[in-house]
Amino acid sequence: MLDGFPNANLIAAIFHFCLLLFLLKTFAFKHLVKMLEDRANMVTDNIETSERERALAEQLKADYEAELLRTRELAQEMIQKATKAGEDQAAELVVAAKNEAKRLKDTAVAEIQREKEKAVADMRDEAATLAILVASKIIDRQIDENIQREMVKEFVAEAGDRLC
Repeated sequence: MLDGFPNANLIAAIFHFCLLLFLLKTFAFKHLVKMLEDRANMVTDNIETSERERALAEQLKADYEAELLRTRELAQEMIQKATKAGEDQAAELVVAAKNEAKRLKDTAVAEIQREKEKAVADMRDEAATLAILVASKIIDRQIDENIQREMVKEFVAEAGDRLC
């Protein structure tokens, strides 16, 4: 175009470059800047949202951990109460068993004592009966009832000490 100028191509290239910059600035630059700003805003919003969600997640985690700790403490307390209740119940059962054993022993001792007294009384009666039979056979004579009773009493007194 401009052959007379030594750097005509350079001037043309600069002119075309300036014209291109002007056209880009006029038509495309606003859209590119707006698109970059929108992209930056979207990234910023995503970062803020992520931070909020992370903070919320940390709060939920802390809440869950606190609730888990409370639950563990409650479970431990329940275990301790159940253990104490079991120990108390076992102690009550032992006391009840001891009382029942003592009652059975006392009953058995009383029954043995009654049986012993009954056996002694039966032996005395039997001894008295035998003594009367022996005495009546030894003595052929008639003994009146008073003499017979007195003899039985003497025999029971002497034999009773030896039998018991």
